[in-house]
Amino acid sequence: MRQFILRAVNLALVLAIGMCYQQYALPRAEEVEAYNQQAAQAEALAEEYAAMEAAALNQAEEAEAASGYQDGAYTGTGTGFGGEITVSVTIESGAIAGVELVSAAGEDPAYLAQAETLLDSIVSAQSADLDTVSGATFSSTGILEAARNALEEASQ
Repeated sequence: MRQFILRAVNLALVLAIGMCYQQYALPRAEEVEAYNQQAAQAEALAEEYAAMEAAALNQAEEAEAASGYQDGAYTGTGTGFGGEITVSVTIESGAIAGVELVSAAGEDPAYLAQAETLLDSIVSAQSADLDTVSGATFSSTGILEAARNALEEASQ
């Protein structure tokens, strides 16, 4: 009889442990499944982001190639304070390599000298979309307009 009671108690203990384990294991399995789903979603989003990033990079490269200038020397004219200002823009490998003042007969030499600093700035910025030089606004406007006109010709 004593063995029977011991076996019954042991059986009850094994069943109790099994039930406790079951109560712990099921929620844990659900947590693991939820984590795996989140990890799969994160991986899919990362792949999608990488694909979008690659596409954006390709678009940027295509836009850059499309907006490149044709090599050569181009002349443009703009209106300054004293009349027409003419510049020559040199394009090499699709980029602005140099900008030179060709003529500015009616401009005041002091103001024109201040505005001529824009010539190097155009090359540095690879654009004629710059601010004018304070104190030489009209001469600066003429130089920038002339450079824009030359660059427009270079992009055709």
